Amino acid sequence: MLESQLELEFSPDKSTAGYRLHELSLLNWGTFHDKVYTIRPDGRTSMITGRNGSGKSTLVDALLTLLVPNRVRNYNVASSQAGSRERNERDYVLGAYSEIHDSVTGQGRKETLRKPGETYTVLLAHFFNEAYQSEVTLVQILWCLPSGKVDKVFMVEKRKLTIEGDFNRLGDSDNVRRILKERGYNTIDSFTAYHKKFESMLFLDADLGTRSPMSIFNQAVCIKDVKDLTQFIREHMLDDGGAKEKLIALQERFDDLRSTHRRIETASYQIEQLDEIQNTHAQFLDSMNLRANTEKIRQTIEPFYAQAELERRTDWIDELNHQEEAERARLKTARGEIDRFRDKLNHLERALSDSDENRRLEQVGAEIDRLRDKREVVNKRAANFERHLSAWEKGSFVKQEDDFLTLRRELDSQLPRMEGKISELDEKIVEVSYHLKKANERVETLEDERNYLIESNTNVPPEIARLRASLAIALDRDIAELPFVAELVQVLPDESKWTGPIERTLRQFALTIVVPPKLADEAEKFLEENHLADRLAFICPSSGHSKVKPDDDSLLAKLVIRSEIEKSRQAWLKWEINRRFPHLCIEERNKKFDEVSDAVTLEGVVKTGGSFREKDDTFFMGDASTWVMGWDLSPKQKSLDEALGKWREEADNAGRSIRESEFERQTLRAKLRAGVQLQACANEFSDIDVLGLSTRIADLEEEERVIVGGSDVLKKLKEDHDALVEKLDSLQGTRDQILQRIGGVEARAERNETRIEAIRVLLGKYRDELIPELAEGDDPDEANEKAEEVLQELYAQIEEEFGTPPESPDDIEESARAATHKVDARMQKLEVSLDKLRDKNVAAMQRFIADGRNQAFRDELVLDIEEGYSDTTYSSFEQVRKQIEEEDLAKNHQRFEELLRVQVPEEVSGFSEALESHRDRIRKRVSELNEHLSRVTFDRKEQTYIQLMIEDAGDDGVRKFKKLRRHALEGDLESDDDDERRRERYHRVEQFLGELEQDLNWTERVIDVRNWFKFRADEFYKDEDILRQSYSGAAGKSGGEKNRLASTILATAIAYQYGIDVGGKQTETFRLVAVDEMFSKTDDEFSQYLLDLFKEFHLQLLIVQPLDAKIHVVQRYVERYHVVERREGESFVGDLSVHEYLKQDSEESDEEVGEETVAESTES
Repeated sequence: MLESQLELEFSPDKSTAGYRLHELSLLNWGTFHDKVYTIRPDGRTSMITGRNGSGKSTLVDALLTLLVPNRVRNYNVASSQAGSRERNERDYVLGAYSEIHDSVTGQGRKETLRKPGETYTVLLAHFFNEAYQSEVTLVQILWCLPSGKVDKVFMVEKRKLTIEGDFNRLGDSDNVRRILKERGYNTIDSFTAYHKKFESMLFLDADLGTRSPMSIFNQAVCIKDVKDLTQFIREHMLDDGGAKEKLIALQERFDDLRSTHRRIETASYQIEQLDEIQNTHAQFLDSMNLRANTEKIRQTIEPFYAQAELERRTDWIDELNHQEEAERARLKTARGEIDRFRDKLNHLERALSDSDENRRLEQVGAEIDRLRDKREVVNKRAANFERHLSAWEKGSFVKQEDDFLTLRRELDSQLPRMEGKISELDEKIVEVSYHLKKANERVETLEDERNYLIESNTNVPPEIARLRASLAIALDRDIAELPFVAELVQVLPDESKWTGPIERTLRQFALTIVVPPKLADEAEKFLEENHLADRLAFICPSSGHSKVKPDDDSLLAKLVIRSEIEKSRQAWLKWEINRRFPHLCIEERNKKFDEVSDAVTLEGVVKTGGSFREKDDTFFMGDASTWVMGWDLSPKQKSLDEALGKWREEADNAGRSIRESEFERQTLRAKLRAGVQLQACANEFSDIDVLGLSTRIADLEEEERVIVGGSDVLKKLKEDHDALVEKLDSLQGTRDQILQRIGGVEARAERNETRIEAIRVLLGKYRDELIPELAEGDDPDEANEKAEEVLQELYAQIEEEFGTPPESPDDIEESARAATHKVDARMQKLEVSLDKLRDKNVAAMQRFIADGRNQAFRDELVLDIEEGYSDTTYSSFEQVRKQIEEEDLAKNHQRFEELLRVQVPEEVSGFSEALESHRDRIRKRVSELNEHLSRVTFDRKEQTYIQLMIEDAGDDGVRKFKKLRRHALEGDLESDDDDERRRERYHRVEQFLGELEQDLNWTERVIDVRNWFKFRADEFYKDEDILRQSYSGAAGKSGGEKNRLASTILATAIAYQYGIDVGGKQTETFRLVAVDEMFSKTDDEFSQYLLDLFKEFHLQLLIVQPLDAKIHVVQRYVERYHVVERREGESFVGDLSVHEYLKQDSEESDEEVGEETVAESTES
């Protein structure tokens, strides 16, 4: 029986063409532990078999590790599809065999056979070409460092090596490289160099064209079943083209460009701030120079006018002497005349003194003189009284003593009350002034809020928005990329009555910034490193949230999400709001309010979690000016406008009240002063009775006329006497005037001399102080001469501004005082201006330092103003300004232009060319594959062959992408010399990239050129090239037909990729193909067909097949068996020949039959 089975099922392929696997050895790989395990296919088709979980795929994964780069390696595919965890190099090196729950960490922990740093792993594959008698050995030695990282070395030798003979006793992992070097081996440290070398030795790199041999080897391992022809060709026949990497490079270059542009904007913003500081400092220096010059003029005014006065007074000495001589001559003449008239008067007085009428006349005259003197005093007092009386009460008068007494009583009564009223007005004015100040401050605050609302187009308060701006700068992002939740949600117009309660409930969450997850670490760093002086929170959106279906009365149902944001972001925000605020909106506290766990009322009472109640009346609920949510600014603007109107009216009323009170107080004060003056003017009516006094004088004058008129002699004597008295008085007056003038001249002369001496002393003092101060230079004579010139220039400035000093010396001093007063006023204005400029610049400097965008310069800036503001205070800011302007800004401008002119166009071109190149490669690869397929008989009975046909996939997403790409990438960016056109093209590319960033899954699909095409297979008759039938998609054909078609394409593709000429027998090419459980899910016909194809192409198969019903299909093609077992957590493998395997299989079958017979007998 055994011999007949061998004859029927075993018909070995004796072809030994090309490089074939003869040995695969491994040490400490996966569950193959602590010893060397080797399988020896000897260049023949062989099968790795064993029970599920025994370690079959582990052997294939070792082969993949030797031949395929880690990033594309299809590890442990069969196990993964069966539900096992996907393996990696580290798990294989450490020998991971199970996973247990760690009660400490609460997570899974892998159990391993080996510990990091204690052992090393060796993988070795020996290939042999019988025709050329050529050997190639591939070796990888791997070890896991204590840190958990896997380190490795590679070797490719054109001779046979073994683990036992060449890589035993390499010591611990730290010494592997050293020992290998001591043994004379040439190791390679990178897979790329290793891959290139073994491809060359195995003849895999000769005239590759579009071929990728190891890629098809890697794909063949994971093929299990074919459900869709197009998907099969995309995944297993074609590479991804690298468009994703090109797009990432383009995006990174654009990110660099955006960052550079943001740095330019930041630098420009900083320069704008520093230019303001520089301009203010320049104004400050100009004012300082002007003040210094004004100070010199102020010091020079007195000596200038003193010099002029000295010159005038020196000239005045002679003039005063002449005036005195002339006046003394006039005095001598006047005295002679006085003596002569006095003698005449004495004769007349003696004659008059002898009569009685004269004695009475003298008494009357004396009384008249006394009353006339008194009348002058009374007249003055009465005039003052009338003036104060008019001020007290306009139109009032006092003619009689009763009126005077009534006025006195009125004053005694009203004056105290007026003083009290003035005190009340004083207090009122202070109180209303305070109210006016607060009203004006409120108006200013509301105007700032309204202006910010209009300028920023957001309801978020400015102080919180400024924190967001600082965060955006720190993250190098635009503010629009960091929205507040408040800017994304708004209460529905029909639910406006709930705006106040919802604002209260959501306020803190609404003032939370939405930050992309990739920026979370940087955002946390910003929060940690900065003292914000306010609350700032951010949240990162997540994905994969199901659609929320809120209750009609729920808080979420009364909100609308901003439609401009992407759908996934909208879904997350709805989910997040519903999670955080599942509250129902209930108009008042009722039974329903008590029953639900989360609710909010129209009055703002919030119930949370069933037990917590809260009402926050920090802000008035209906005050829209405090609302923060939504993109409709009109409610908040309207509220601010109404509040502005109200507070402006308050300010106007307060101002009006102050003006009225001020006027009333001034009126009362004036009347009070008038009343006090009235009391002081007259204690009695006689003190102001001008009429009574005038009547008395008139009576006496009448009596005097009667006495004089009654005697002619007396009358004549009286007339002569009066004439002499009058003449004598005139002469004495003239004499007194002359004496007065002489005294004046003498006094002026004396004062002139005194003033001249004082001026000389003063000038000497001024010169002693000014000349050294103005002198500059080492040579004293030259310095003094220069100081004199400066002094004369200052004199010229004074004369130009204030004019030539007056001719009169006495007027010069007044002119000097006026000039000094004017210069002092100017100095005071300059001091005020300097204070304002100083305060303005210090405030600007403090703002610059505090601004988050300028934090990079905080260590370089020094703002020490304890000793006053000066050039030193400004110098560090000027250094920073120069650094930004001359280095940072220039460098970023240069970088921006370089990116815009060269690098961005290169990346754009690279991305576009990658797509076009991949499209062309796909067409070329299909064309080359068709050439090989034309030589392969598909249906032996009908004598047909297969050709792959490329069609447009008809994908709307791909069409949209191509349209976007044409718009953004058409033409050559580098060819645009015009900056405006180049920037316009840049913005198109930026918009294009923005579209691609919105949905990454969509982007990955549409930039993969394989998805641009769909494929069908047309079957042709070989004789006439007539179409027999077509195969397309996943429908219309049986599973067997699809699998047979796929197997034809796969086998032909492998032959094509390996460089095997179908029909020929090249002996130099690589021939190994590994398939992992490929035949477990396929029918026997397909399996046999594929195996025949592999045989026809002279390929060496390494088949991984479990012990199942399908194993009989592959047995007739297999020449070597590698049986894997697992015992006590470790795997073992042994080689069997066909005879040994079939004999063992037969014995096991007999045992099973015997066991079944015994069981049946027992049952019966």
